[in-house]
Amino acid sequence: MSGVILFFMFTRVPLILAMTAALVAASLALRIELPLGERAASRPRADEPVSFADDVLPILATNCLRCHGGVREMAGLNLSDEASVRSLLRSGHRAVVGGRPLESELFARVSTSDLNERMPPDGAGLSLEEVAVIRRWIAEGAAWGTHWAFAPRVAPALPTQASSPAPSPVLATWPRNDIDRFVFARLDEAGLEPAREADAETLVRRVALDLTGLPPEEAVRAAYLANPTDAGYAQLVDALLASPAYGERFARIWLDLARYADTQGYEKDARRDIWAWRDWVVDALNRDMPYDDFAVRLLAGDLLPNTTDDDRIATAFHRNTLTNTEGGTDNEEFRMAAVFDRVSTTWQSFMGVTFQCVQCHGHPYEPIPQREYYQFLAYLNQTADVDRDDDAPRLTVERAGVKTSVPVMVELAEAERRRTHRLERGALSAPAEEVTPALPRFLFGEGVAPIGRLAMAERLASEENPLFARVAANRAWETLFGRGIVETSEDFGAMGSGASDRALLDHLAGVLIAREFSMKELLREIVMSATYRQASEASAATLARDPDNRLWSRAPRLRLEAEQVRDTALAVSGLLSRKMGGPPVMPPQPEGVWQVVYSGDAWATSAGEDRYRRALYTFLRRSSPYPSFIAFDATSRETCTVRRIRTNTPLAALVTLNDPVYLEAAQALAVVARAESDDAAAVRVMLERALGRSARAEEVARLVELVTNERARYAEHAELARTLAGRAAEGSTNIARDAALVAAANAILNADDFLTRS
Repeated sequence: MSGVILFFMFTRVPLILAMTAALVAASLALRIELPLGERAASRPRADEPVSFADDVLPILATNCLRCHGGVREMAGLNLSDEASVRSLLRSGHRAVVGGRPLESELFARVSTSDLNERMPPDGAGLSLEEVAVIRRWIAEGAAWGTHWAFAPRVAPALPTQASSPAPSPVLATWPRNDIDRFVFARLDEAGLEPAREADAETLVRRVALDLTGLPPEEAVRAAYLANPTDAGYAQLVDALLASPAYGERFARIWLDLARYADTQGYEKDARRDIWAWRDWVVDALNRDMPYDDFAVRLLAGDLLPNTTDDDRIATAFHRNTLTNTEGGTDNEEFRMAAVFDRVSTTWQSFMGVTFQCVQCHGHPYEPIPQREYYQFLAYLNQTADVDRDDDAPRLTVERAGVKTSVPVMVELAEAERRRTHRLERGALSAPAEEVTPALPRFLFGEGVAPIGRLAMAERLASEENPLFARVAANRAWETLFGRGIVETSEDFGAMGSGASDRALLDHLAGVLIAREFSMKELLREIVMSATYRQASEASAATLARDPDNRLWSRAPRLRLEAEQVRDTALAVSGLLSRKMGGPPVMPPQPEGVWQVVYSGDAWATSAGEDRYRRALYTFLRRSSPYPSFIAFDATSRETCTVRRIRTNTPLAALVTLNDPVYLEAAQALAVVARAESDDAAAVRVMLERALGRSARAEEVARLVELVTNERARYAEHAELARTLAGRAAEGSTNIARDAALVAAANAILNADDFLTRS
């Protein structure tokens, strides 16, 4: 046999595959072991037909599309486009001939051992298993398919029993709703059981931080701890969802998506009054405006029948674009830059697809030709941008007792409408053919194109769009679990991470649709699940089998978001102001952060309660964002940010140890405990208030030791003690002890259990 194999290895179509068919078939019949939660896309079961979307497309995306995608189309071949794949190539061959692998140039090129002919030309080439998948797909007829995220949602079958011969007894008792049945099915397949339920103190803090961005108010916390039953937990969740803090917490996400800031950007970075839009978002979320209505108002509220001022304010979503007001700039160039940004932001926010690259060429990995980008852009190219220096057009309204003028979207009159052209390589200087508004076919099909921006928004925010509910459901899960079911929540496409559990994601999307797009109802469904209520501890077996928690075998431990770190410190110290809405405020920040060249604008630290407002209301200058937020991975909001990346750096610790906000919070927390004559009692009060749980003996002992040592040191340095103690020294007879309690409070506010959820 070896002689036969050597002969065929040097032919253009290596029939060595036929000689090893038994081995390949055997490997295809097995479920290959992978990181749990994700199946090798290139290894279908032998008893199932090969799926283009699940089995073939990932191979092409990883190995082929960089040269044969929408950008380069080398040899005239675009492997993301069915027509191109089946058409006659310049060489006279066809890439794919259904049912005939040996007549298909794609198979010939990936299977040959001739290095001058083999594709891809670099690296080791495709594996035998990947080549076998390509061959099987072609042999079975080369049926085309749609990437799973772009396919219509089909309600997944609800898992009814475990996959093992004897269903686990946990199945009968653990699930609290259908979410848990999907999660449990995969846990059981992996031979795992879920973690125990978190204790009541941990759970009440977790769900409060997740739903309101704040630790629970004492009355709400006490009510649940007095009745830690299912009914008591449901009442707790309902109270949190009804809290005004809910809208503030989830507005933060939309401020990142909308690139909201209080300045215009670029070098001049002049101020912009757009805070009324931020307040509109908070109010819409608190009223639980249906998510589809919410999206339509953001994109086209100005075009609704009987439109209101609030509807017009909503469209400031797309007036958050950067505006260049420097002299000598080309107005049309920067107007178009804003339109490009609006297109990208729309797709990132609502559809989780990287669409911006199609401005210059066809999409490298998705079936989106460049022409369709400009057809979509045409919907957003008909708005007035009258005076960039003044952010006109603007709407003057009174909100939170303050008169303000908000930049809004205004559609051009019919006689003033612009023509939209495809731009060669995205260059304004190279207009090509004129295009008319239409939605991309890969997602919306060949039907009649919506006429106008409002119709486009309504189509985008409908059940017909398979991505709309999926992206929203994934974002809700990501907010509560720290990672989406699609981890790359900014990219649901071929080069994204894929979904760790498509059935669960489609179930959640179905819940959102069935509940009339109520985001509160979707969030309630998730936090009521047993999956969400798990403890964060994991057994050795669980850590070995599910190290990255891809199966949701336990609750994740997450560092609080930038805004939550500050808000929580202010809340537990008693300093937090619950005043809502209105112009942005300026809490303390280091001197010299602002370097404003074009004006005398300066950071003016707010007085009174405005010094202690929620982080949501902090003035954000794009060219120099609030420093302590940046240390905790916030963004400058110059572009749409779908997913913040959590990192840990020494800078974060330096902020919470030294920033005036955290020092003042530590001082206020020490005041709360000062009345306790016993150091251990004082430390216990601060610990339990800050961490939301009972203090542990070893924690108390170590902090008492700290207080003792610091008190002795400060007794010899009275001025230093008075400076550190701050407000805690007012009316005090023992400043050294007060300073020592502040040091202990500062240590508590830097504890991992304080900075981490769960």
